[in-house]
Amino acid sequence: MGDKTYTTFQISKLCDVYPTTVINWIEEGKLTAYKTPGGHRRVKKEDLITFLKKFNIPVIIDSDASNSRKILVVDDDAVILETLKALLEKSNFEVTTVTNGFDAGFVIARWMPDLIVLDMVMPDLDGFEICRRLKSDKTTADIPIIAITAYSGTEEISKIHSVKADDYLTKPFKGPELVKKIEFFLAI
Repeated sequence: MGDKTYTTFQISKLCDVYPTTVINWIEEGKLTAYKTPGGHRRVKKEDLITFLKKFNIPVIIDSDASNSRKILVVDDDAVILETLKALLEKSNFEVTTVTNGFDAGFVIARWMPDLIVLDMVMPDLDGFEICRRLKSDKTTADIPIIAITAYSGTEEISKIHSVKADDYLTKPFKGPELVKKIEFFLAI
């Protein structure tokens, strides 16, 4: 992959500020950013370094920071959770798993993952509603969401796109395929 880029959440963690503060810096023209085709803000490493120097923000940008990216996996199937947790930890991600949408909300608010792997069909609060809520909230809208579904029909895929999930995989899928998508969205 080319130049290193950062999401607003990654920058907020580096600078110890709220993600909305980073968004404000971008909107005020203080921090140069671009938007992905999906509408997510990304900042090139050199633009971030320029910004940090200009405003005397003492942050060390670690080239190995990608090894501690936080992934939240939400699925009501314990076997899938165990399998994905093992796979992602083997790929040097920090992983938290939850079995329902309500727990996902608590974890997201406290832990602020860098990316979410989200089962779309769950009882009670399903993945569609979780995704809709996250993408409509300014503080969580930039968290990439990879939807997981057992259905591959055009209606299901259209519904996934309508709630603004960033990408999707159809079950069953191969582990390396998921890791590759995660690495793409986290610009690793």
